[in-house]
Amino acid sequence: MKRTGYSLILVLLSVAVVQAQVAAQSATSSDPRASQQPIEISADGENRYQGGIAYAQGNVTVRYGEDIIDADQITYDKATRLITATGNVRIYAEKRIYRGEYFTYDLDSKKVTSRDFKAAWHQIYAVGQSIESPATNAYLIKNGTYTIDNRERPSYSMKARTMTIYPDDRIVCHNVTVYIEDVPVMWLPYVAMPINKDSDNFDIGGGSSSYWGIFATGAYTTALGADWQTTFKGAYYSRRGPGGGLDVEYQPQHNPNHDAARFSGYYVSDGDPAIGNEIEDRSIIHGTNRYRISYQQRYQLTNNLTTMADINVWSDRLVTEDFFPSLYRNEIQPDNYASANYYDDNFMATFLGRIQTNNLFNVTERKPEFTLDFKRQKFLGLPIHYEGQSSVVNFERAYDRDLNGIYQAYQTVRYDSFHQFSYPRQYFGWLALTPLAGVRGTYYMENNNPFNQHPDGGEGRVAFNAGLNASFKLSRTWLDFKNPDWGIDGLRHVLQPYVEAAYVLPVGMSPGDIRGYDAYIPSTRLQPLDRMLTGSIDSIDRVGAIKHGVSNRLQTKRDGLNYNLMDWNLYTQANLTHSTYEGMLTDSTYSQIYNDINFYPVPWLKFSFYSATAFAEEGFNEIVTGAQWQAHPALSVGLWYNHLDNVNYALDNVYYSRFRLPNANLITEETQWRLNENWSVGQRLSWEASIGRVQEQRYSLYRDLSAWIIGFTVGYIDNGPGGNEFLTYLSVTLKAYPRASIRGNL
Repeated sequence: MKRTGYSLILVLLSVAVVQAQVAAQSATSSDPRASQQPIEISADGENRYQGGIAYAQGNVTVRYGEDIIDADQITYDKATRLITATGNVRIYAEKRIYRGEYFTYDLDSKKVTSRDFKAAWHQIYAVGQSIESPATNAYLIKNGTYTIDNRERPSYSMKARTMTIYPDDRIVCHNVTVYIEDVPVMWLPYVAMPINKDSDNFDIGGGSSSYWGIFATGAYTTALGADWQTTFKGAYYSRRGPGGGLDVEYQPQHNPNHDAARFSGYYVSDGDPAIGNEIEDRSIIHGTNRYRISYQQRYQLTNNLTTMADINVWSDRLVTEDFFPSLYRNEIQPDNYASANYYDDNFMATFLGRIQTNNLFNVTERKPEFTLDFKRQKFLGLPIHYEGQSSVVNFERAYDRDLNGIYQAYQTVRYDSFHQFSYPRQYFGWLALTPLAGVRGTYYMENNNPFNQHPDGGEGRVAFNAGLNASFKLSRTWLDFKNPDWGIDGLRHVLQPYVEAAYVLPVGMSPGDIRGYDAYIPSTRLQPLDRMLTGSIDSIDRVGAIKHGVSNRLQTKRDGLNYNLMDWNLYTQANLTHSTYEGMLTDSTYSQIYNDINFYPVPWLKFSFYSATAFAEEGFNEIVTGAQWQAHPALSVGLWYNHLDNVNYALDNVYYSRFRLPNANLITEETQWRLNENWSVGQRLSWEASIGRVQEQRYSLYRDLSAWIIGFTVGYIDNGPGGNEFLTYLSVTLKAYPRASIRGNL
């Protein structure tokens, strides 16, 4: 049907022209209507204009700049500039869409009022009985429903008594009921979540485990404002009992300081604590009430002052092994500390407290510690540089409750001050030499040596150190070497030989005269010779060593910037003196030969290799290597290898004895493959080659259902003497946004 709204358009255009002419002749430009655009109204049916009000019906379209209104019928009041639209209304305004049966729309304020409407913001879809915009860029919805599942019958939705939407920012809801399909599953008094943040989702799972029996888990994550996110957890284990918890995360948006805080609490009423890894002593679990509470924070109070904390309270030292296996692999013993750090251009002051929150583990408490670090800086304007560290700390050795009656706790106050001067300079335009010398003084109010005739008397020592660092660089470029397939636009090789020499001479107490509070922990990695970096003050002994090596760097140009294709560091260390208490794992003159290689030729292929190869027969060998290959956008493959043999070390520095670690040859393979838009599979396998045993294997299948992901995992864990564990797991996860990609976690 030919549209008949041209006469009405001409009338409204003429009105707009007259208004514009009058506005142009006005002495001022303060009238907000002076630059208004003409309004175009077209319709298939009757339309008229009388008394300052335009009427139109029958497939009506209103255009005002970029705003478009479609409806069965509209009226427009020229005086109030208010449009009233009824019947199949569609409003396209400011990149938002409104749908409903009745709307009023103010062309100047953009205020929308409605009875029964539908709207879309980004990937959020909302309906409601009424809507109004009480302020610019804010919309109040009464008795509304919203979802992120874009389908006729959404699988997940939330209904709220009142809902305020701030486009591009957040949604604030009161009196909220959560629905899965048509079934209410949860009520919340208040929900506030950012529109552009993945924050609102369900995670429902279940399966069977040798340790848990048949189990079911559920978690719901929602944001309580732009900066807060909360996760409610619940679980039931047929062999153990019910459990549940709460996680709360605080992370300010648009915060350059990356402040954050996290609280996590979980409780299980464990009906049978004796179930678990058979190699562990289960008698140390006292009671059936098992829980884990943790709090971590980092908050920058001012530009110079930052506070940090990590507080953990456990019911027993096996609770994470029994109920949080992934956490247990990374943290067998929790930390408990709070600190305040003050940063300056020349120094950093740290106030630290570390205590035994749980009497479950042996802990070296610091109650408290104050440290003042001076970074390397010019001394009195001379070419000589100075750096230093001074500290005072109240140490106390606290034993776990099962050892309290066996070992006696001991404590002391330690004063320590270290000062070092260096003279960095370049010779011949290419040779960098830095000689350095320093002195450290340490005093213990009580030395606590059980073999000392005066264990309660104060005692101290002085340690002198000297050293030399030398290095130079050689480079060569091949500008004509190009390979577009590998993203290579020229090559540059940088070669840097270097030498570090250090000598330390302690006078007074030796490490054997001190029980040790921050004593050296043996490691297969080569420790830095710089006395500022070791941190194990109580272990300082006579040292004479020369570390020498060469670093290689292969670079190309990508997007106009230097890109490192490969870093390779090859080095070793000659030990001119031998110290029992410096953690030397071998007594040979030369340490291992160390290789450290990182190779990143393209973003979809990463390779790393680390090795420590022994010179002497009694030395240890270590290899840690792996590759991650994104073979196809839908296929990711990872392969890692860990090898360790012939490692033995001192258990302590008072009752000297050595302990040998078992050899290890662990091969781990992981694959993630997205078969199509709906299906993906994952697999992980760990094999200990030295004993010919598959330690762990997991196989997963994922199905993407638009708003939900269903995952099914079967697994087997061989704990050796600790027994075997079988696992099946079914998970149902609501994605924060339906179009998110599949990410399978093994």
